[in-house]
Amino acid sequence: MRLTGGLSGLAVLVVLGCGGGGTEPDAPPRPSGNTPPPPGGITVLNDQFTPSLRVIAPGGTIQWAWNTCSGSGGYGGGETCVAHNVTFDDGPASPTQETGSYSRTFAAAATYNYRCTVHPTFMTGAIKVE
Repeated sequence: MRLTGGLSGLAVLVVLGCGGGGTEPDAPPRPSGNTPPPPGGITVLNDQFTPSLRVIAPGGTIQWAWNTCSGSGGYGGGETCVAHNVTFDDGPASPTQETGSYSRTFAAAATYNYRCTVHPTFMTGAIKVE
């Protein structure tokens, strides 16, 4: 009997020790770093722009949205995000960033080529304004 009582007491201690009654609160899940693009926008993925070509009217605006994060951002998670940028041949550029968005308005009819300077040989795109 005495052995049983000792084991019961030990079981109660184990349950209380793991039950979350401590002083540190559980970490809430962290929101993902991914940003969905608006309709007509462009998604910045790991190593590609999707779609890589958009056709718009003069005065139109395009928004790029970074969706480069993978893994769980929750408690104990290991979300990993990759930095990219949008750099145009005619000069304007977004910051090199892992999350967020970037917008540009295109006034004149032309084709505006852009690339990610982190991955310039395969991460390219164009905006055709007509």
